[in-house]
Amino acid sequence: MRAAMIDAPRSVSIVTIDRPNCGPDDVVVKVAYVGLCGTDLELLHGTSSYLTDGLTSFPHHFGHEWVGTVEQTGPNIHDLSAGDVVTGSTMIFCQACSACGAGRRNQCSDLREVGLYEHPGAAAEFLRMPRRTVVSLGRVTVEPEHVLIEPLVTVLEALDAASMSPGDRVLVVGAGTIGSLSIAMLSRYPITVDVLEPRSIEHLDSGTVTHSFTDATHLTGQYDVVVEASGGAGALGTAVGVLRPGGKCILVGVAAHTESIDPGAVALAGISIIGVRHGVDHYRRAAELFPLIRPALTALIDSVVPLTEAQSAFDRLEGHRTRPKVVISVE
Repeated sequence: MRAAMIDAPRSVSIVTIDRPNCGPDDVVVKVAYVGLCGTDLELLHGTSSYLTDGLTSFPHHFGHEWVGTVEQTGPNIHDLSAGDVVTGSTMIFCQACSACGAGRRNQCSDLREVGLYEHPGAAAEFLRMPRRTVVSLGRVTVEPEHVLIEPLVTVLEALDAASMSPGDRVLVVGAGTIGSLSIAMLSRYPITVDVLEPRSIEHLDSGTVTHSFTDATHLTGQYDVVVEASGGAGALGTAVGVLRPGGKCILVGVAAHTESIDPGAVALAGISIIGVRHGVDHYRRAAELFPLIRPALTALIDSVVPLTEAQSAFDRLEGHRTRPKVVISVE
């Protein structure tokens, strides 16, 4: 089968590899679309922690945001059939460690992650997945927007952690994919939603954001909750600075550098900083929400590029985009 590989920094090739076998508890998926994100770009640049920590190496088989149709099921699988549209978790949790046993599967101590380490990515014609990590979307038309279910589950985990109350003021820092999905979901709450983003954010519905700011100069102490979705330099300090006493910083963005904040100020203000690691338990919920926020998802897609032109898809992701998401079409 055809697959796209990052074979060296800044180099993507189309190769032929063996089609995956289907184990007794597995599903083989005919991949339709694969989403690219900042993590994939770090892999392309050779700067990803997955590479520097030795979890993966080149050539790297990428692709962790995906949707496709069931091609084959193992003999132990009776609730899926060929043609069902499915997506699945990036995290393949072990179900045997203490974290999994305690219901904290996103903290599994023996993880494998699709397209990141120890499990081949979805940038290929076929993908093998354990049934426990796959969610069915039913007999629907497969669409590029379905790849956004994967980042949406992280947003759902973040908003659950925020425990917002009616009337809260919420600031979203960063209007990339995670930030924009956060705004789309927050628009359904009886709260005020502002966004902090220095770049153009034309892809957002003007009715979902009360105020849009390019800097936080005059925002000190104004917010009950901040969703930090950028991972940008200084973003954590900014998030803490704009919170009211007792506020919550929901940390979703993964910074590539060390941040400095005043722990005394955090303690004396009673501020909570909550880290979010994916949302592995929210895939079914995200699938159910998909039709309700589909217009917001469509607005995030910049372009859809064929698998054979995967290098140009990365070039688009790295270059000037008016919208955050680039999608590879495998069909």
